[in-house]
Parts: sequence; C-alpha cells; structure tokens
Amino acid sequence: MELPKLIEAACELEGEPVSERTLASIVAGYQDGSTLSSSIIVPGARNDFTTQFIASHENYMSLKEGKVRLCHNIEFTQGEELYVFIHGLGGNLEQFEPLLRLVASTKHSFLAMDLPGFGKSEEWKDYPMLQIVKSIRDVLTNLKQSQKRLVLVGHSMGCYLAVHFYHLYQEHMVIAQLVLLSPPKRAISELQGSLVQWGLWVGYKWPWLFDFYRSWFDQSKGLSSSGIEAFFSSNDISTIGTYRKLWQFHNNVQIKSKSIFGYLIGWEPVSWDQVRVSLTKSSTKLVVMCGDRDSVTPCKDSEEIFRFMPGTIDKRLAIIPRCGHNVCFDSPKETCKLFHEHVLSVE
Repeated sequence: MELPKLIEAACELEGEPVSERTLASIVAGYQDGSTLSSSIIVPGARNDFTTQFIASHENYMSLKEGKVRLCHNIEFTQGEELYVFIHGLGGNLEQFEPLLRLVASTKHSFLAMDLPGFGKSEEWKDYPMLQIVKSIRDVLTNLKQSQKRLVLVGHSMGCYLAVHFYHLYQEHMVIAQLVLLSPPKRAISELQGSLVQWGLWVGYKWPWLFDFYRSWFDQSKGLSSSGIEAFFSSNDISTIGTYRKLWQFHNNVQIKSKSIFGYLIGWEPVSWDQVRVSLTKSSTKLVVMCGDRDSVTPCKDSEEIFRFMPGTIDKRLAIIPRCGHNVCFDSPKETCKLFHEHVLSVE
C-alpha cells in the first residue's frame, strides 16, 4: 500500500469505536460544558473511546508491584526490531494509537504500556523513576523480547524514561533508535527546592485537594479545560477532531492525582553528559520531534536537546507544523508522515 493510504488508514477512526456508534453520534452524545466531566465517564463511555485496534491488541501482565496494561502485536510478527512506546505524565498508551496502527501496518512489532498508576494499570505505593524504567525492562524480559533491536519512543515525560532506559541498558540491549516526541527540557529546576518538594508531598498525601481544584475549577470547563487547550493547538471542529478531544478529555478526568505527585516526587534527572558520550560510542540513531505550537514542552527544548547531542551521530530533528503537545491526536497525519520518514524508513 502506498504511504498516503497507509497514513490515511492509520488515522481513520470511523468504525473504530468498540461501541459501534458512528463518530458523529458519539460527538453529539456528549454536551460540552460543566457536565461533560461526569457524562463522559458513565458506564458505556469507555466503549465510545476504545478503538477496535486497541481492544484487539490489549492484555495485562502481572509484575511484582502490580498489574499493567499492555498493547502489542508481538505474537503476529517475527521481525528483529521492536518499537517500544512510553507515554508521559498522566498519559496512557492510547495516545500513540495512530502510530501503533502505522507501525503494525508496515509489519513491524510494537509494544506500548500504561505506566504504573496511569491508564488502566494498577497503582504502586510510590513511583521512583528508575524503578518505573526497570518495570519496562521487566515487561520486555517477561515477553522474551529483550534481545530484539529496540526502537524506544517516548512522549513528554516518557522521553526521560526512554533516555534513562538507554543509559541503564544500552550495554546489555541493542537500542537501534531513540525517538523523543515533545521532550521536556534537559534540566527541570522547578522540581528542586525544599518548598516544592513539600508541596509535592502534600499533594501526594492528600490528592483530594488537587482533585477538588481539577473538578471544580478546570474540568468544569469541558473542552476548554487546561488539559485540552494545552494538548491541542488546532481549532479543528471537524467530527474526527472533536472526537479526539473528547477522547483525550475522557482519559484526562480519570487521571489519578496521587500518581502525578508520586511521579514528580520520584523524578530522577538524566545524566545528559554521560548519555552524550554513550551515543558517540554507539550506533544508536536519535530522532527528536515536536509540535511548533506546543506550550507544555516548547520546541526550543527539543532544539536545545538536539544541539546538545554530538554532531557525529545520526540525529534528526522534525518540527510538526500547527501542532500542540499531543502530537498523535492534534496532528496525526503529519506526525505519522514524519515518523515514517525519520524512524520507520531508517535502517
């Protein structure tokens, strides 16, 4: 199949909802405004915002700390490469849905997971970042995939997890590519300081305080809430564009505040200088992609990471036009096109 048709198929959502309702009927069934946060999580809503593709590749794995949700096509493919997708803070594996379908359509293997405490994975008692990274390795080991050539694809905070994974395991695993989608800046000083740490600890111990703010002062705005406006830059009012925003909102209202604070408390800075040296000595390719209208992790952060990495390595920077933070939902076709050009097509 020609690339434009592959991309069109990967991004088409009509007929995909498990509920078997049309996109138009789903969009019409959820009235935007102050009641959207309650109506979008009623029984049955999950089927409106679960695609046939995700459902057909979904399963669960029990780790020592708890059960995690996976989505993969490993049993259907035999390639030597495995594309591993790692979502960001408060996200879930569904945010990669167009890319997962694109990778599958090109006969490659993929694996995505809901990180512990997010999506439909179980909560942990705490979330040290390096322990989360080890849980990704444990999933690969349990699936007998740790010897594959890995393409690590992180989004937002998932970029930090991907880079940590590379730093910890690049001598023991073959990491062919490191793909950073909307990465945060290299040094996040905002998480430092005793006052900030105290505030995070309060949020972790009493998450209902933040839940109250989210419910009454943010999510009551519906599709004008911060979690939508920050993730989408386009004013796409088409049926499929509105559906993707509703899908994002459906996931947003179910994010566990305690998990957010737990991940921020457990945040581990990346040893960027050491990563830079390791990349120089390896054959790992680096791809950095970001939306030009991203207000969460601005493009300048991606550009700074790209410049910091040595010019002697195979590195690529791709800017997605008219796109916000959730690159796969805000600009799925252009994201798929650039991902195919800079990642899938690279040997």
